[in-house]
Amino acid sequence: MSFVVAEECFRLGLRAGAVVFRNVRVVASDPALRSEIAREVQAIRARFADPGAVRSAAEVVRFQDLLRKAGVNPRREQPSLERLLTLALKRGDLPAVNSLVDAYNLVSVRSFCSLGAHDLDRIALPVALRLLTGRESFTPLGRDAPAAVVPGEYGYVDARDRVLCRLDVLQADFSKVTTDATNVLLIVEGTAEHPPEALRQVFADVAELVTRHCGGTAEVVAFPPG
Repeated sequence: MSFVVAEECFRLGLRAGAVVFRNVRVVASDPALRSEIAREVQAIRARFADPGAVRSAAEVVRFQDLLRKAGVNPRREQPSLERLLTLALKRGDLPAVNSLVDAYNLVSVRSFCSLGAHDLDRIALPVALRLLTGRESFTPLGRDAPAAVVPGEYGYVDARDRVLCRLDVLQADFSKVTTDATNVLLIVEGTAEHPPEALRQVFADVAELVTRHCGGTAEVVAFPPG
């Protein structure tokens, strides 16, 4: 299997699975996708009065609790879902990165799950969600120098012991999805509070949206157990 979740992370309350996209064309987002994002941002701004309301949303609190269990202060290092929702609230938009990243960010704020993607041709399979030992290598997104890995945190690690994503907070630079990517591993992360049927819908939605805007094919390679 190309994606596995360690039992220790399952017990922690993490529920994660993965979709492989092949032969995609990653480009700048087209007006139709940005229009979908704009409509969703309007709904977010109608739902949340301020960043405090985002922080106290039940779905966000579940991700905060997972970070606390891993010894991380979620006020200092926000869950990715909270960060995206807060950006939408403050800026009235979501970041424009590229068609694939923008598509999964839209699914993230719609589903209240955490999503992230990696260039499949730059990583070594299998990828595992597990607790980190501190011996792994990790160079965060946008940086040239490696960062320390904290034992006991959870993260996504490839077969060469490289951290692809620390917690659901910070992705690695080497595996980022750019316009050069043609094959992509996309990870969907929820919590024990997300019903299995809701997670199945997230997988269906992200597969449809990414292939609509990037072409290619989608295959669910791992689905979170109930």
